[in-house]
Parts: sequence; C-alpha cells; structure tokens
Amino acid sequence: MNRRNLLSWGLLAALAFAAPITPLMAQQPDLSRKAVVDDPVAPKRSSKTYDVTVVEFFDYNCPYCRRMEPVLNALLRSDPKVRVVYRDWPIFGPASREASRAAVASQWQGRHAAFHEALMTSPARLDSAGVKAAAAKARVDWPHLQRDVKTRGAEIDALLTRTDSIAQAFGFNGTPALIVGSQVVAGAVDLPTLRRLVAEARKKPTVR
Repeated sequence: MNRRNLLSWGLLAALAFAAPITPLMAQQPDLSRKAVVDDPVAPKRSSKTYDVTVVEFFDYNCPYCRRMEPVLNALLRSDPKVRVVYRDWPIFGPASREASRAAVASQWQGRHAAFHEALMTSPARLDSAGVKAAAAKARVDWPHLQRDVKTRGAEIDALLTRTDSIAQAFGFNGTPALIVGSQVVAGAVDLPTLRRLVAEARKKPTVR
C-alpha cells in the first residue's frame, strides 16, 4: 500500500475545514466521528461487544470494492470485536444508486448483510434486473423492499447525500475508501494490512 494513501482522521478533517468555501459548498459537512461513524441510517454489521469500527465508502459496481469484500468478510469472521459501517457512495452512475437505495432499505427487514453480499458478488455489472436477482438470492422480500424504498426514499437519499459530502470533504477521489479508528485509507488493502490498522486502532480507545 502506498504510504501516501494513509492519513490520519484529524489531518484530513483539518484540511477539509481549512479549505475555502465556495457558493456551492456554503455549509461544510459534519465530519465529527458521530456523524461519520454512527449515522443512524447507515447499515452496520457487528456484535454487541465491538471495540473497533471500520467505515467503508463503496460502490456496488466498483471492481476494487468487490475485491475488498472478501477481505472485510475475513476480518469479521476472525475478529468478532470489529464493527463495519457501510457508507454507500454510488459514484458509478444511476444503476449503482439504485443498488445502494435498495441495499439501505433492506436493513429494515433484517436482510442487509445477505443482500449486500449478493450485490457484491453479482456476476455482472449491476442493473435493475441484477439488483432484483441479488434480492432473490438473498431472500429479500421484494414487495416489502419496494415499499421501504418508496416510503423511506427521502431518508435514504439524505443518507447518500451526507455520505457524498463527507467523502468529498475528505478528498476521496474513488472507491473504496476506509476509515479504521483514526486512520483514513484511500484504496483497497489486503487482510494483513487491515488487521494491522485494527490493532493500531485498539491502542487508541477514544477513536473506536
């Protein structure tokens, strides 16, 4: 991993707030840990006893995000005290946004983990048919999902807007991007690197 791709949360937050404000960015996004890590609408996966949080910014049609998925899954299997927060950042176009909206909505029927995995392992670039096929594979109740996407659409869209604002404030120029404790990583990492970042985060309990 290129050392330049690994920066501290504090440095990136400081740089974001120090940047000049343009008319289109009159209001800076909230870059507090609570806003980034504990957004109430962002799907999460963890045990009740987690002590380190990994935040992933991703797009379902991003090939590097798909390569990152088994790494995160391996981490979760081997380390029950890790929590993953999924920040959908659909930058690959309307099809990615459709997948993200459906994925976020699936959490309200308790199927996000399975649906997320099905979307990430889809054999082809996702489109509407691919999203529906992934939902069937994950045993998502499709009519229920469609109702949630419709009735909670504003809530989902607001989450995606918040995530986009945060990603841009941090200067991310692509997916995936990770936040592990106080470390911000642009790009995919392998499992040994991710485990090292988690171990470092455990040494700083105030940023878990």
